[in-house]
Amino acid sequence: MKKRSAMGELVWDHAVQDIPELGLSMERAADKGELEAIARALDLIACAPVTARYTITPNGLGRYRLKGRLYARVEQACVVTLEPVASTIEEPIDVVFWPSEALPAPTSGVVELDEEADPEPIREGRLQVGRVVFECLAASIEPFPRTPGAALERNSSSPAGEAGGEAESPFAVLASLRPKG
Repeated sequence: MKKRSAMGELVWDHAVQDIPELGLSMERAADKGELEAIARALDLIACAPVTARYTITPNGLGRYRLKGRLYARVEQACVVTLEPVASTIEEPIDVVFWPSEALPAPTSGVVELDEEADPEPIREGRLQVGRVVFECLAASIEPFPRTPGAALERNSSSPAGEAGGEAESPFAVLASLRPKG
């Protein structure tokens, strides 16, 4: 049985000693158990397939670059109708891994937008490729999926629906609740 984290992440680790000098090319596909764990962790109706094609190349000084593409098909519940909404995800992956001791110290909260993304740590001599793929998938999912044409209807009996159908300000609604006199 494969080890999985509580977050449903994929455990597609690679030991650094197993990566040749010229690099390693892989194609991985989530199995049935991994797909179920991903769906649970990301609150999906279903996901299949989830695959990644990638290359890991040594960059010297114990550093490695992971470059490839994530492919997935997911099904989510529409936030309005709860009907299934299917979408296809295709995202690039480009991450560098550094030995933990070589990671830069955290800065004072200033974010430099022009810089390369922070490197991922190499943990216990392993590159956690599955965690990176899972996080890329999680970040690519539509946060508020809707079926085409789905819209929330306004309740005309609510205070916001009165006065000719125009919404009152929240302060006007609160003022109308205050006792008069």
